[in-house]
Amino acid sequence: MAHTPPTAGFDVARGALPVALVDDALRLLHVDLLARGASADELGEWLWGAHWFPHLNHHEAIIALRDALPAQWRTGEDCNPQILLQFPHTGPEPEITFHVDSEPDWAQGRRYRRIVGVPLSPWRRDNGGLLVQRDGEVTAVEIDPGDAVMMAPDLPHSGGLNHTGAIRYGVYFRWLEP
Repeated sequence: MAHTPPTAGFDVARGALPVALVDDALRLLHVDLLARGASADELGEWLWGAHWFPHLNHHEAIIALRDALPAQWRTGEDCNPQILLQFPHTGPEPEITFHVDSEPDWAQGRRYRRIVGVPLSPWRRDNGGLLVQRDGEVTAVEIDPGDAVMMAPDLPHSGGLNHTGAIRYGVYFRWLEP
């Protein structure tokens, strides 16, 4: 498993996860849509809340991804996983807005230690993959299923615009200071 230098505020672990675990998680999402369906209202709620399939956050296929991450990336108190889908963009091109994640109210002032993104499909600039901003420079973090990216909690980041015809899938995990 190769790592990029963490000096950029993020570290990429290539091949950190078995691709079979990634496939299990992606299969879970697709089978859930087939078996349970999702109304337009539910899809809209998930889209605007940036949390897809909240009822599957703690499913064993999602937790297996977390548990397969490098041990040093899993220290602290783990938070609810965040499943994300990014559909193809339509309409006018908005300006990309970078953000730093806010800790949940229940954290009682404790800060995040790290944020870890796990792609379930390739993350590329053209499909709205992860963008990070450091010293005014924007970097596309292009990673594949089986890879993972760990970010410092104060690193401004955003998804880009998905200009492809495919949905981009991913899961984010966060850990708080104990």
